Amino acid sequence: MLRYARTYGSENYPQNMDEAWQYTTGPIQDTFGVPVPELNKTFGLEEFNFNPFFLKEKIAYVPCYATAKYYPRPHLKELKLIFKTAGRCHLHYATLYDVTSIVDAEIPVLRNQIQPLMNEIYFKPETQAFFGDDFENYRKILDRMKDSNVIASNHDHTPFLVNVRYKELEILKTPIPCELNPKNVNQWKIEAEIPGNCSIINSKQS
Repeated sequence: MLRYARTYGSENYPQNMDEAWQYTTGPIQDTFGVPVPELNKTFGLEEFNFNPFFLKEKIAYVPCYATAKYYPRPHLKELKLIFKTAGRCHLHYATLYDVTSIVDAEIPVLRNQIQPLMNEIYFKPETQAFFGDDFENYRKILDRMKDSNVIASNHDHTPFLVNVRYKELEILKTPIPCELNPKNVNQWKIEAEIPGNCSIINSKQS
């Protein structure tokens, strides 16, 4: 079974995946990120999925797994991650293989592992510079999520910081443009990949 999960790309680094997923440069559109008032900035947890600790532990945050109504999601052999660009195109940028939902009972162990690394993962100087005066608000939201005891919740910013495990991750060197079937379950796309008309992105890559 194959599914596509929508996440958010980096507005500042649309062509450079190594940079785009290391810094909180802010998604172009957001419905489930962490909002901060200044300049309508937002932050998606999935921007940190590629930090060294998460890569080593093979854990990640995927937004559609954080909704209680559909939790726990079934095991997936393949989960493609996609994001929308400024030109309203969608790009497939990474694939997770053998994906399973983390369960609530795992949170205490994961929290003990992540807590000493909060500054290294989430509160880097680049993050502070991005949020500016809103940094403390952002920190409070992340601390609240770190202290959460549920993997999935229908309340904003109350799920735990990570929600899936996987056995293998493939990061595409060149993101693949695609279109989306309108059928979806809370951003979990079904039969999603169709050749896309992404002339804006393609012109930048050429």
